[in-house]
Amino acid sequence: MARTSRRALKAAAPADRGLERVSLAIEPALLQEFDRLLAARALGNRSEAMRDLMRKRLVEDHAADDRGHGVGTLTLVYDHDQRELSDRLVEAGHAHHANVLATMHVHLDSHLCLEVLALQGPVATLRAFADRVLGLKGVLHGQLVLSSTAVWAGRPARPHRHRAEGVARAGR
Repeated sequence: MARTSRRALKAAAPADRGLERVSLAIEPALLQEFDRLLAARALGNRSEAMRDLMRKRLVEDHAADDRGHGVGTLTLVYDHDQRELSDRLVEAGHAHHANVLATMHVHLDSHLCLEVLALQGPVATLRAFADRVLGLKGVLHGQLVLSSTAVWAGRPARPHRHRAEGVARAGR
């Protein structure tokens, strides 16, 4: 088979402009298992899967740095019959109003509630807030999931529209 020049490869793949081509050495068994995962979960091609893994690791590293800025969610399940818990949750949210972007509240049954808070701010502040809320008596389970926008910082913004264009966001 004839060898294709780099110039021909670049001309043949206009969608790849702005991407770097790299070569990886991977054990055959690991690659086969990875390919099975890609096929089973319809995760796309190897290149996109590797980019996803890289972004995931970078986000995890940025979110682990308490000195940085983060976004995330705090999810909790709690017993709404617990004395004063609802008031304490509201107070905690008000005390961190600059960090709580939105809250979703769901009644799971006659005693349990699910609450999801969208958060933004210094990672150390978000962790302290989550620890305070998750430590309240009556909170049965919860988890803070952090992400970072720093991974995409400096990336050119793409114009986009939202369906409710022109509708002001609450609290903004």
